[in-house]
Amino acid sequence: MTTVPLTATPGDNTTAEPADVAVPAETDEPSGPSVGIVELSERVVASLLARCPWLYRASTITLAVFSAVCLVAVGTRLSALPLIPIPLFAGAWYFLRLLRAAETRPLQLRWATLFAVATMVGFWLISVVGRWVSA
Repeated sequence: MTTVPLTATPGDNTTAEPADVAVPAETDEPSGPSVGIVELSERVVASLLARCPWLYRASTITLAVFSAVCLVAVGTRLSALPLIPIPLFAGAWYFLRLLRAAETRPLQLRWATLFAVATMVGFWLISVVGRWVSA
């Protein structure tokens, strides 16, 4: 079987034998610097925040809606238990403000993680409290 080398000029139809074609040897060294999970996470968070500038406003509105649901539940259930997630949503809002002011990737990852955890735990507490109050 004959092949045309990749370095041939356009229109050159000469063929080379497989023994004449130089194939680079595979090496164990990576082609670029190795990237760990933390560095990858930092890049993902930084690119997401750069591509979606509306994300801060959407997150603030979401926290406000969650808090309003808790306040409405206090009036409809006649119990103070639905107020339990409010401090977590306040903490998440604070982390969101710190995320907005963060200038480095490690700080962005830290505040984004804390914001997400506080929001998810608060949202989970809404469902748990709903089961407590309805039982």
